[in-house]
Formats: sequence, structure tokens, C-alpha cells
Amino acid sequence: MPKRRYEVDPKLLTLFFFVAIPFLAFGALVVVSLARLDLQRTTGGQLEQRAQEAQQLIARYVLGQFSHLNLLSLDPQVRQAVAAPARETTPDELRRLDQAWASGDAALVSSVTATPLAARLRETGQVQPALKLLQVIDARGRLLATTVRGGRLWNGDTAWFRALGENAIGGRPYVCDIVTPPGGSAMFEIDYPIRDPAEGQLLGAVRALYDVSDLYSVIASVRVGRTGHAVLMRGADGLILAADESSRILKDRYPGFEFIQAARREHRASWTMPRVRSGDIEEPPRLVGFASVEQVPSVDWTVAVEQDLEEAVAPIKSISWYLVIHFVGVIGTVLLLALYFSSKLEAPVIEEALHLHEEHVPASYKAAS
Repeated sequence: MPKRRYEVDPKLLTLFFFVAIPFLAFGALVVVSLARLDLQRTTGGQLEQRAQEAQQLIARYVLGQFSHLNLLSLDPQVRQAVAAPARETTPDELRRLDQAWASGDAALVSSVTATPLAARLRETGQVQPALKLLQVIDARGRLLATTVRGGRLWNGDTAWFRALGENAIGGRPYVCDIVTPPGGSAMFEIDYPIRDPAEGQLLGAVRALYDVSDLYSVIASVRVGRTGHAVLMRGADGLILAADESSRILKDRYPGFEFIQAARREHRASWTMPRVRSGDIEEPPRLVGFASVEQVPSVDWTVAVEQDLEEAVAPIKSISWYLVIHFVGVIGTVLLLALYFSSKLEAPVIEEALHLHEEHVPASYKAAS
């Protein structure tokens, strides 16, 4: 039985090619979009982990300072100073001494900064360059010794001293929020209580001021790609507390902080932020992971690790370009095939027609011939 021959209409084949291309392109776009969203979620999860690491670094740093101040509070010279009986002072004398301290009275300043205890504090402070001020305060809040003139002579009515007095059990320290003293750089304060080991009574406190740049140095190494970095902000209003741009500290709010608040309401620790404007600077779309610094008492700090969205999804963008090149190649191939089939349709078909005619000639006609 002779093999049957089927002919495919080239025009129909070309039509199927052109009809299939839009569906193929649409499917590829859907796959790329899903892959982009999946990559954003994965990168967001990674930024969440980096934010957790950053907040643990900050907590470990602050807890390390607690240990140093605890050792200082156990120093016999410090214990002897706070255990000495305090001289009664009238309100009028307190006001006079406060004014003299604020004006820099030489005799008063010398009585606090030129003592053996002050020399011991300066010796301790030399170990940590970031430690800008170290003081010892007695149980009534009076300043007994300081490395340099700063702060107040009487601290009894300050929030941190009242907080130490209210916490009668244990030695829980107090961390003040980051502030900028007049004419100085941003600093944060740690106040460590000195208590009677037997009864837990407050005997005094050690007050320390640290340069905030030292705090940021512990999270400056948290980098993600080329644009990813960490920022420390206040959790209540997003005020920037520590960042690689020192000009923004305690001046600017974190760009897009309202999106972090929205993410918290949805119990999420990462968010894709759109393009936002902060002052004269327009921030590009970003992926942000964030975590609260919960181990540091008395403060509301949040660490955010951000990365530009363009860098985060760069692999998918590369694949998209490859797909575009692929489709251009496919369309070009289809066009070439269409031209080829069209030229075949116009070619002579005599040989095939004669062959078919010979196969259907009657046998009687062949014999007669």
C-alpha cells in the first residue's frame, strides 16, 4: 500500500505561529511577575533576619556597657564616696550652687573635677574613647565627681534619677533616649544604680554619656548588596537616631515611616515601600525589614535594614531582558519562515503534477501506447 502524502497549508501554519506568540508572551510575563513577587518576599524575609541581627548587636553593645558600669559601681572608691553622709543643704543654697555650677565657678568645678574619685573616673573613661562623660551621684542626687564639667549639679528631680529610686528591687539601669547637647554631637545616656547589696537601698548612681557614632558603629557592618544598610530610629515617630548620614540624626524622620506603622498593624516585619520624598531628597522604592530593640530598657528603638528595590529584583530584570531578546528572535524566525513558505507557494509545481497524472493513467492506455 503506497504511503499517503499530506500537505500542510503554509499560510495556516504561519497564522498559528502569530496567534501563539501573544499567548506565549502573556504567559512569560505572568511567570516573570510571579517570580518578581516571590523574589521580593524572599528578600524581605532576608532583610527581616538582618534587622534582627542588627537589633541584637545594639542590645549586646548596650548590655556590655551595663557590665562596665556595674564593675565601676563596685569599685571601693566609688562605694566609699556614695556611703559618706550627705551634708544638709537648704533650697536657697541649692539654687545658689546650681547657678554657680552653670556659670562655671572655678572653686565649685574644682571641688567636683579635681578629686581623687574624679581622677579614677577619668582613668576608667580613657579605656573607651566613645565615653564622653562619667559621673558619680549620691543618693540625694548631688554630683560627687565627674570627668569634665557637664550635666547638672543636682539630679534629684530628673526622670532617670526618679526611675532608679522607684525601682527598689534589683539593679535595673536606665537608658535615656538619644539627645544632642547644646553645641555638641548626638549622645545617649546610661544611668546605673549603686545599691546596698543587703537591703537593695539606692546609695547613688553612675551616669555615663556615650557618642552615638559608637552606637551606630555596631550596626554599620550590616550591609546588603550595594545599597542595603541599617538605620536606627525612634519607634514612636520614626525620628532617625543613628545612620551613616550624620546630618540626618535627630533632624529627619525615616522616609516612609507610615508604611512601617502599617506593616506593624498587619503584624509584618518587612514592607515594600514606594517612591517617597523626604525634604529635598526623593527616596527610590525600597524593601525594608525592621525589628524593635526590646532588650534595652526605657527606650523605644527600632532598627530598619533597607535595600533599593531595583537592586533587590535585579536578577528578575536580567531574565526579563533575556525573554525580550528571545521573543524578538522568535518573531524574526516566524517572519523568515513566512517569507520562505510564501516563496514556495509561488514556485512551479509541474513535476509533482506530472507524477500524479502518470500514477492515474489507465492500464489500457499504457498498453496501447
